[in-house]
Amino acid sequence: MGSPSARLKVKESLRPWLESGLQFVLNPGGVPFAEQQAETVVPTQPVQTQQQPTQTVGPQGAIHSGPPVSSQPAPQAQQPQQTPPPSVALANTFPQPWSKFFQIAKMDAKVVFTYMELGLDLGGQPDPRRSAVLKNLQAHLRWPKGTINFWPVAALANSTLQPNAQFFWEGWDQWRTPHIACFGEEALKVMLPDSDPSLTTHMLEHVTVYVLPPLAKLVTLLPHEQQMSVDILTGIRF
Repeated sequence: MGSPSARLKVKESLRPWLESGLQFVLNPGGVPFAEQQAETVVPTQPVQTQQQPTQTVGPQGAIHSGPPVSSQPAPQAQQPQQTPPPSVALANTFPQPWSKFFQIAKMDAKVVFTYMELGLDLGGQPDPRRSAVLKNLQAHLRWPKGTINFWPVAALANSTLQPNAQFFWEGWDQWRTPHIACFGEEALKVMLPDSDPSLTTHMLEHVTVYVLPPLAKLVTLLPHEQQMSVDILTGIRF
């Protein structure tokens, strides 16, 4: 017999025959008519629907058709790791305050200026009189910017200047400047303990050291006298 639910799906023109007891009607296909009606069902397998392309509005109202746009941000490209400048990397080989002095040095300098009080000037205890003298000398020499490195022979330690020839020459060795201008015999004795203080020029293997009056004397001279005191440096050619 057919399913009871088949009665709900029979056409109204055939319902009186079904209620009179008629269950089967000869159909050209030979299938009970009532059951044929009941077996017409919706397919249970899901039907795949094609995703419609989305439309997005551009910056000036233009419509863009295409696949759905992801809302997730694009992955950021990895930034290349930056290496520190040579002066910073080499400065780590020195203790403080020498490391700080080295960081402000110029790697392509041609002349090193040094004097005993330079450790004070670089260490936070500058003397405006010494600064004025050095400014006057640089204006007189007219060397290109970046020619001079100020590198001390002594640095502050426990509130006093402590000479250190090793650190001086280790710093010079990084630049290998062909010239050193040394102001005062006291600084010369730190650099070259066995040198003759009566000589104004010391020719070493890779560098020439020029001995000049100490800054303590130059600050007492007039500007033109200060310039005359370093005339030996005017003969340097780069």
